[in-house]
Amino acid sequence: MKYFLKLNGVSAIYGFFGFLFIKLQNSNEQPQGLIGLSAIILLIALFVISPWLTKKWLECRLWALLSTVLWFPYFVLYIVLTGFLFTNNNIDDDNFGAGLIMMFFLLFYPFYLLITSFLGTRLSNKLH
Repeated sequence: MKYFLKLNGVSAIYGFFGFLFIKLQNSNEQPQGLIGLSAIILLIALFVISPWLTKKWLECRLWALLSTVLWFPYFVLYIVLTGFLFTNNNIDDDNFGAGLIMMFFLLFYPFYLLITSFLGTRLSNKLH
């Protein structure tokens, strides 16, 4: 049960990183100045954090690969909560290229997580 909670916690973190990436692409207020991050730096940080989380919290088990699927419900939860709490009624949004970037992100993000989680399970076993 404890491992299941850790797996869901890591999946929630992955969903939050995905949510931040989408929010950085879709926001008109330029949160890069507020947060101090850009989308590329966020992806690089995720590439470093994902194997580390797999090694430390998920104990290098192959069950850690399940987090490549479990991130999506948390991602949807973050999007829905943000939509309810911070509504955007500005119809003059003209960020057309961001939709294409978001579509490719949502297609490739599970593979990205799968690769980094797999690296976390395999490489850390070689280091012990």
